[in-house]
Amino acid sequence: MRYFCTIVEQGSISHAARVLNMAQPPLSKRLQELEAEVGAPLFDRSNRAMVPTEAGVYLYQNSKEILNNIDNIRLQTLLIASRNKKTIRIGISYLFLTYFSQFIHELTKRHPDIEINISVADSSHLEFLLVQRIIDIALIQKPKTSKAFEFIDMGAMKLVAVIAKSLMPTPPGPTITLESMISFPLILLHRVGGNGTFEVIMDILHKYSLDINIIMQVSEPRFILELFNLGVEAATLLPVSEVNAQDLDNYHVIDVDYPSSLFMPVVVRLAHASGNPAMNEIWQTLQNSELKGC
Repeated sequence: MRYFCTIVEQGSISHAARVLNMAQPPLSKRLQELEAEVGAPLFDRSNRAMVPTEAGVYLYQNSKEILNNIDNIRLQTLLIASRNKKTIRIGISYLFLTYFSQFIHELTKRHPDIEINISVADSSHLEFLLVQRIIDIALIQKPKTSKAFEFIDMGAMKLVAVIAKSLMPTPPGPTITLESMISFPLILLHRVGGNGTFEVIMDILHKYSLDINIIMQVSEPRFILELFNLGVEAATLLPVSEVNAQDLDNYHVIDVDYPSSLFMPVVVRLAHASGNPAMNEIWQTLQNSELKGC
């Protein structure tokens, strides 16, 4: 049935064979066997294209319904079987991917019996997935609204500036101010949806100047660093956890002298989240302060 339906959908045996990842002769033979079993031709071969006959159309429509039912039965069987497994769905923000990757590694060592399914996305999208109960726990930038969520605060993340040495041959000292950043072409983090650190940084920079040279906005720190590895002459502001100074020979990595915390990694779940035993077990581990900064 699958072979036959694929031939109908692709319009030729050769195209169907490529989709099915098989040779054309055995596929032709299976079609001949099917037609012999039915006792009637299923395709009009007078044209170059494989056009189904009236019998072929009837068989195709009913075969698709049967195959869809088989797929649904398989899926439901897998879901029933998986109820006996301990699984948890965790979302990780692009913003703290390096930081929380180490974190997940520690979790897998502590909970080898739990299957961890990971989704990586923007913090705002992961908040949405939490509310929709598509994921169980999110490792993200602290949301502005907290009524719907329960948090484990991982502590403030230091802010660092990464500046091309061609733009600033000598660093001003062990730290740099945000005001000093307005003189550079900037590539800044910007979340896909809603307001975040980008808006906070822009509000601060606009206090010093309205003329700020933003050359790019990017949702993922790794892409900014990849641009720097290619030699882009610019500057950026990132959480220190995502920056390895040893990989940036042509750039200064300098602590930013700013009293408030812009980057706040947290572990989040829905308030009054119910009953996934694996989630409760992981949540207890995440509350262990020994894991902070691991």
